[in-house]
Amino acid sequence: MDPPTSSGRDDLEMEMQPIVPRGPIDPDGRKITRSNDGNMKMPSRSNRGRNLPRPMATAVAHGQSIMAMVDSDAKKKKMLLVFLCILMAALVGMVAVKGDAVDIEKVVEEGEIEVAHHDDTATGDAESKSSSSSSSAAAVHTVDLDGYLPKSMVNASDYVLPGTENAPPLSAAKGRPYYPIINHFQNRNPTGSYAKKWGYFDLEDPDPKWKGKMRPQPDFGAVPNRDVKLTDFPDGAWQKDKEYMTRFLEEAKKLVNRTIEAVYGEWGVGIPQDGSVELTDEFMVNREAFYKWPKPSDQSLDGMTRRFIHHIMTGDSFKLVLGGHSAAAGHGAGFNASYVHQAGLVLEPVFAHLGVEFRSYNFAQGGMGTFQQALAGMDLRGKDADMLIWDSSMTEKSPPLTNFFFRQGLLAGNRAPFLYSGGGANPAAFEAIGASVGGYGELGYSPITTSEEQAKTLPWAARYNKCESGASALCTAQEYDGKCWVEREDFTPEAKQQELVGGQAKWHPGPKKHRTRGRALALSVLFMLQHALDKWEELGTESGYPVAEQYWHVTDFYNSIKEKVPTVEGCYSDDAWKIGQSRRGLRENNQIYGRRLDLEGFWPSRLCNIPMHGRSLWGPRVNPMESSLLSILKPNAYGDVDPNIHDNPDYMKGPDYFPPDRAAPWSTPPEPEVNPWEIAGSRRLQDKAHASNGEQANSGNFLSDTEKEALPSAEEVAKARGTVNATALRILAEDPDAIVPGLGLEVLWGLPGVCDGTTHGWCDKSTTTDCLYSGAQDNRGMICFNPLSGWVVFDVKEVKHGFIGARMESWHKSGDLTKGWNEVNNGGKGNYAKEGLERHLLQKEKQERDAMYLEEMSHRIEEDMLLEDPSTARRLGGGQSCGASGDYIFEFAINGKIVASWDKDAFCSHYTRTGYNLDLIKFMDDEKMTGDFELAMRMSPTHSNKQGT
Repeated sequence: MDPPTSSGRDDLEMEMQPIVPRGPIDPDGRKITRSNDGNMKMPSRSNRGRNLPRPMATAVAHGQSIMAMVDSDAKKKKMLLVFLCILMAALVGMVAVKGDAVDIEKVVEEGEIEVAHHDDTATGDAESKSSSSSSSAAAVHTVDLDGYLPKSMVNASDYVLPGTENAPPLSAAKGRPYYPIINHFQNRNPTGSYAKKWGYFDLEDPDPKWKGKMRPQPDFGAVPNRDVKLTDFPDGAWQKDKEYMTRFLEEAKKLVNRTIEAVYGEWGVGIPQDGSVELTDEFMVNREAFYKWPKPSDQSLDGMTRRFIHHIMTGDSFKLVLGGHSAAAGHGAGFNASYVHQAGLVLEPVFAHLGVEFRSYNFAQGGMGTFQQALAGMDLRGKDADMLIWDSSMTEKSPPLTNFFFRQGLLAGNRAPFLYSGGGANPAAFEAIGASVGGYGELGYSPITTSEEQAKTLPWAARYNKCESGASALCTAQEYDGKCWVEREDFTPEAKQQELVGGQAKWHPGPKKHRTRGRALALSVLFMLQHALDKWEELGTESGYPVAEQYWHVTDFYNSIKEKVPTVEGCYSDDAWKIGQSRRGLRENNQIYGRRLDLEGFWPSRLCNIPMHGRSLWGPRVNPMESSLLSILKPNAYGDVDPNIHDNPDYMKGPDYFPPDRAAPWSTPPEPEVNPWEIAGSRRLQDKAHASNGEQANSGNFLSDTEKEALPSAEEVAKARGTVNATALRILAEDPDAIVPGLGLEVLWGLPGVCDGTTHGWCDKSTTTDCLYSGAQDNRGMICFNPLSGWVVFDVKEVKHGFIGARMESWHKSGDLTKGWNEVNNGGKGNYAKEGLERHLLQKEKQERDAMYLEEMSHRIEEDMLLEDPSTARRLGGGQSCGASGDYIFEFAINGKIVASWDKDAFCSHYTRTGYNLDLIKFMDDEKMTGDFELAMRMSPTHSNKQGT
C-alpha cells in the first residue's frame, strides 16, 4: 500500500483489515481528499501511480470504524490512504438469468450486452462519456478461451423414464441441458461499460505453460463429497500452485468486494473504481445505514468457511434452497422476481468466476406449507443443499413443523446446510450440534421518492421503494409492476397476455420488496464468502497450498451434525396427530409376514429422526422426472408406466418458444444504471436460432384429415413400443384381481416443461398461457385411478426404517379415464387395441382433460392462497372432505399380499390430517421391516376375495 504523505500529519499506528464495504472505501487505491466545501473527493484516474503494488486491504486505526475516522477530520486527523488493486480484465461468464439456450451458448461480441429499453431513464450521455474517458487508458487483458470452454452440455439428471427417450427439447422428460462451469476462465467480456466503471475479474494463469489449457485435477468423484487427499492433487494442479493461488485469491477477494459495492450502488451508496462518486458526509451516513450484516457466531462462520473453501477447491456446486408459501413463491411479483432468485441473480456470476456452479431454488407452493415436501426428505428439494430457508409462517403456525423442515434438511440430504433464521423460523437449537445458522438481515437506507419527476433522478432500483408521507400513493401505485410479456420477433402467444402478473394481495409483496429482501440475502452470503477467502489466504500464507485437509474436508463435518440431530428437541410429539376418528366398516388384515403394521394410533413421531425419502407430482421439484411418482411406478404388461405415455402427455410436451426470454424493462436496469449481476461478471448468451412459429408449435395441435389417414395401426404402435409381457397380459385377461399393474390409471402431470424451481428452468411456456413472464412453477399433479383402473403398483426400494406412507386426495371425480369400459382393465386390453381415428380421438380427449385439469388446478391454488390471508382464521381441517361420491372399497397390498380392504368410511378413518389440505395415510410402520417393497393399491366395487393369510 502506498504510504501516506508525511507533510503536516500526525503519525497513526495502522493494522491491515479486510475490506468492510460499509466504510468509505476507495476501491481503486487512491487518496481520499476533501474539497473546499468539506466534501470528500477522489482524484481522477490520471493522477494515480500505476506501477505501485496495491494489496486488497483497508486501514483501521486502533479498531476505530471508518466513520469515526471521517468524523475525526475536525480534530485535524488525516484520512488514510486506502488502495485496492483493480486491473482491467475479461469477465468470467455465467448462465444468463432467463435461461441458457437449448443447443448453443456463445460469447457475445465485445460491447453487445443486451439491456432492456426504458423510456424514463433520466441519465444523459455526459456521465457515460465521462466514465468511458476516465477508463480508456486502462490496459485490457484478454485470455484465449478455446482451451477453457466445456466441450458438451450436461443435464441436471441423467435419469430417463422408459418410453420417453425421444421426448422433445425442454420437456419435463428431456430436462434442461446447460454448459457446466469447469474453471475460472470461461466466457469473458473485459470491454463492457460496467467493466470499465466497476472493474472485472482479471485472472490469467501466471504459468505460461498452462495458459489456455486446463490444469490437471484429481478424480473428485471417486471419494465421498469430493474429499480427496492432498496427495491426490497432481503436479500442475492450480490448488497447489502458490503463484496461481496468490493471484486467484487476490482477484476473488476483489470480485466479492466489487459485487458488494454494486449492490450498495443500486441504492446510490456504492463506490465504483473510476472515481465518479463524491464521498460527501451525507453519502457516508447513508452508506453506513444501508446494511448491517447480522454476523453469525464464530462456529457457524467457521462451518461456512470450510464449505466455501471445499467447494471452490473441488469445483463442487453451491445451492441455495427455499421452501415456503405463496408470498415466498413470488405470487404477485413473478417467480424470477422472488427474493431467493433475486439473491441468486447476484450470486451466480460471482461463484462462476470461482469455478463453482451456483443455483438458487424456490420450492414454495401457493396455499400450502412445507410439511408435505419435508416428508420426502430432500428428494424433492435437492440432496445437495448448502443453505436452507423456511418461509411459511402464514400456512404453518406450529414451530414443530419448522423444526421438522430443518431436521430433514440436515438428515436426508448429502450435506448439512446452513440454516437461515427469519420469518418466524428459529433454527438456533441446531447450532448446539455443530450446524451453521444465522440470519440475513434487511436493507436500511433507501432514497425517498417525492414525485414522479424526482423519482427519475434516483438510482433505478431505489425508485418508489420508499415515499414521503405525502406521496405514499406513488409507491402503492408502483408496488406491483411485473408484467406478463415482452414482444419478440419470432413468437406471438395465442392467448392474450394479462397486463400484470397475477396474485396481487396484501400479503404478497411486489417485485421491489422481493428485490430488497433478495439483495440483503445476497449480501449475507457475500460477507461470509469474503471472510472465507481471507481465511484461506491466511492459511495458505502460513502453511502453503493446498491448505491442510482439516480446514476444508466436509464429510466428517456433515456426518457429525447428522448423527446428533436426534438430540435436538422441538419436533412434533407422539400424540400430535391422531389417525382417524372412527372405525366403521373396517375389514383389514393388519399383518404381513406375521408382523403387525400399526395402521392405527398416532402419526409416528419417530419420523423426526429418520432421513425420509419420497416421490411426488407436486411441484416445483428438483429434477422433475426423476423425483416424480412415475419413476417408481411399475410398468404394465405393455411395458409402460403410464398407459397414455404415447398420447403426448404434458411431461412429453416441449415449449412453444425457446429461451431466453427478452430482457424485461421492469426487472432489468438500463445502462448505465447499476446492474450488480453484470458488474459481478455475467455473460450474455447468443439467442437461439429460433424456428418458425409453425415449427415450434409442438403441443396442442390436432391432426388434419390427411394426417388422420396416416395414423399408425395398433400393431405398428405396439411394435414401436417394444417388448410386451405376454404372461402379464394373460393374467390381466383371466384374473382381474391379480396384483399386476393396471391399464386404466391416468397421470395428470401438471405444468408442462422443466419446472425445477430454478430460473434456468423453462416452465409452462405454452402459447395458451396468459402470463408467460409470471414463471409460476407451483403445480399439483397426481395419479388417478377408479374401480375399473386395476392396481396401481409402486416399487419402493431400499426401505431402511420400516415406514411407507402417502398423501392422498380421495375427493376428486372419476372423470373419463376409463370411458366406455365395462370391466376392470377393459378385459385386459385397456385402450391399447384402439387404432386410427379412434386412437386419435382418444388422444384428443386426453389433451382436453389435461387442459381442463390445469385450469382447475390453477383455480384450486388461487382459492387456497386466499385462505393464507393473515386476517382470517385458517382451519387445520381446511381443504376438501374425504371420500368420493358413491360406495367403493379401497385395498392395498404389500409384496403381493393384500393388507387391508376398507369401505369408504373405513378408508377415511385412516386419514391423518396434519395441516391445511394435507391428508396422509400410513401403509407400513414397523422399523424392523427393511428392504425393497412392492406397494399396490386399487379401488374396487366389492371387497376382495383374496384376504391375506
